[in-house]
Amino acid sequence: MKPANESWARDTAAGLSSAPSAGPDGPALDEARTLTLNESVNRPVAPLIGGTLQPPAPAAEPSQPVHPAQPAGVPTPVSSLQATGILLLGYAILITGNGLLGTLISLRLIQQQTPSLVVGVVQSAYYIGFMVGALWGGGLIGRVGHHRAFVTFAAVSACCALGYAAWSSAATWVALRFVMGFCLVGIFTVVESWLHQVASNAQRGRVFSAYLITNYLGVGTGQFLISLADPAGFALFSVVSALFSASLIPVALAGNAPAPPVAPPRAESPGGSGSRLARGLSGLSTVYKWAPLGVYGCLAAGLLNSGFYTLQPVFMRRLGYSVTDVSHFMGFALLAALLPQWPVARLADLFDRRIVIVAITSLAAACSLLLFVLPGGTLVEALGYVYVSVVFSLYGVVTSYVNDCIPADQRIAVSAGLLLIFSLGASAGPTLASALMALAGPGGLYLFTTLVTCTLAVLTLGSLRMTPRVIR
Repeated sequence: MKPANESWARDTAAGLSSAPSAGPDGPALDEARTLTLNESVNRPVAPLIGGTLQPPAPAAEPSQPVHPAQPAGVPTPVSSLQATGILLLGYAILITGNGLLGTLISLRLIQQQTPSLVVGVVQSAYYIGFMVGALWGGGLIGRVGHHRAFVTFAAVSACCALGYAAWSSAATWVALRFVMGFCLVGIFTVVESWLHQVASNAQRGRVFSAYLITNYLGVGTGQFLISLADPAGFALFSVVSALFSASLIPVALAGNAPAPPVAPPRAESPGGSGSRLARGLSGLSTVYKWAPLGVYGCLAAGLLNSGFYTLQPVFMRRLGYSVTDVSHFMGFALLAALLPQWPVARLADLFDRRIVIVAITSLAAACSLLLFVLPGGTLVEALGYVYVSVVFSLYGVVTSYVNDCIPADQRIAVSAGLLLIFSLGASAGPTLASALMALAGPGGLYLFTTLVTCTLAVLTLGSLRMTPRVIR
């Protein structure tokens, strides 16, 4: 993430828990004091509390900040804006490989005549690892910093990608998917909390849409790589491993980057023997306290996104589409998800975000119902493009709504909490959807999404009636 030889972003949580004050032209990105290499390496590391890092008590400092001279031989730090670009570049490369791998696993299992329910269980393991990583994965980040943690997570993911080619049993693949989910959640946490930190409330939707555009562009591009080789062979898993490794290059070659400003420490409750799991759920409880709709929205986004990613290839193969047709549809569908990101984000910044959520879920429910009853054909593909375009806009709108509602110093805990909620939904999505597919045929996938989107639409309408709009 951050460049070599420096822990990223105040070792994550401490530095990102409070946004810098914004000037008249937007948020201040570069006003924080830049730390030198020696200061960054030797400064105390924030202790971990359940996957959320809490800042250590600051030492007494002069009333005016001191700006020591830059030591000779130390690269000039880059600005926060440049560091964000470097972060997104490495993330784009990594997520391209992850997008390729998700579809490749489904296609490989189908070629092995694996039942739909087993495919769902294997794919759910990724999101279970994602959920566990949201609770415990921050330990490594707390000890070594974000840059080194990113390197470790990406390297482990590259090794796991080769493991799929070496072993073919479903049980082994469940374990590999679990490990990869654990690794990826640390990267996602840093990216999302960093972006929410540098964005003001008025700009938050558009800034997060840039992240989602990067995500869908990478995942969509990965789908077209499936045609490079036979999914039954070793080559495509090697490509995935190479992409995970290549994601380290921009991070390793970048110069030093400044740490974000440090928030004043919050008083902690007296100690006790509470488990790390209980403390890790603090972000979830904070979301529910300030924005209950955020819990339901993130849960629904996890159910819908994971269901599409993992079972859409199964749905299409069961309808008779070829592997090439499936890869092309998945690629174009995820690229189509780019189109509404900016307009939807702009509308969400202008109007009550809950109105936009109602519109998204209503349109997605209509598409889902039609996809459930249609037997196949061109209309299925057209509706699929519309469905994925609106559904994949949901997470960004929901997280922006939550961040509008919470205090600024809660954003890191809430970011981890949102990922935890999303992963809870995502870990259940493939299994639940595949169970309905076993009962109702391939269309059971869209019976599942119809139920989820209708439920969220009703809950959002209730929130609109019960609570006022947040002033931004």
